[in-house]
Amino acid sequence: MKQKTLFAALSAVLLLLVLSGCTGNSRAITVDNILSHPEDYVGRNVAVEGVCTHVCSKSGMKLFIKGDAEENTLRAESNSTLGKFNAESVDHKVLVKGTLVEDRITEADLQEMEKEIAAGTTVAHGEGGEACETEQLAEGVAAGSSEMERVNDFRARIAERKAVEGKDYLSFYHIAAHSYHIVNQ
Repeated sequence: MKQKTLFAALSAVLLLLVLSGCTGNSRAITVDNILSHPEDYVGRNVAVEGVCTHVCSKSGMKLFIKGDAEENTLRAESNSTLGKFNAESVDHKVLVKGTLVEDRITEADLQEMEKEIAAGTTVAHGEGGEACETEQLAEGVAAGSSEMERVNDFRARIAERKAVEGKDYLSFYHIAAHSYHIVNQ
C-alpha cells in the first residue's frame, strides 16, 4: 500500500513539473550571471536571455547578447542545423539555448596569429576587411584595434593572468546555440 501511495505521489509531482515546463533547466540566466562565474557553466546547457546587439552581417552565424554591464557581451554561434540568425533580432530581447564553450588563447595561438598577419592570411571580420567592433568588445579589445594590437593586448593580458592566477591563457566564452527566438515583450 505504501508503495502505491509513494508511486502515485511521485507520478503527480512529475506530471506537475512536466505540465508547468519546470524541468530544472528552463530558467533563463543573464549574460552577467554567466560571465561572473563562467566555469560553473562550461559544458552545460544554458538558456541565456538578453538584448541582441549585433548579428554578423558576413555570415549570419554569430549573434551577440549584451549584459547589464556594458563590457559584458556573450557571443552565440549557430551551426548548419540551426542556420543563420535573423538580423531582425538586433535591438530585441532574445533567448538563446545551447552549450557554453570555453575558448582558450595561448602564447602558441598568438604566435600563429602573428604568422598569419605577416603572411596577410588573417580572416577579416566586419565590413570592408575591418575588425568587427562587436567581436572586439566581446574580447575586451579596444574598438578599432588592428590585428597586431589585438595580439599584443592578448599577450599582456596572458602575462597579467599568469602573474595573478597562475594561468597562461586567456578564456573567452560563447554559446554553441541549438535554438533561439526573439522574446515577445
